[in-house]
Amino acid sequence: MTGVRVQVLCSGVVATEFHERPGMDLNAARRMTANEVVTTSLRGLELGEVVVAPGVENADLLQTVFPADVAAFNVQSPELASRYRTV
Repeated sequence: MTGVRVQVLCSGVVATEFHERPGMDLNAARRMTANEVVTTSLRGLELGEVVVAPGVENADLLQTVFPADVAAFNVQSPELASRYRTV
């Protein structure tokens, strides 16, 4: 075991200066602070969650969104797929 962990963070709109550029009116959009997103991401790692969506109350819903991704990950092999081999 390497200790390396991977996480997909689906934060939604985060209240940062990125959204202050001209033409982006997000006053009506629900936004989280960067601190909330980081705290949630770290908590997700503690819980062992691979997909973290801070604004989704029912985490089981995420499994209905990503079943193909999860299935593809579960059938990975440590060897290159034949279509990628050069010889």
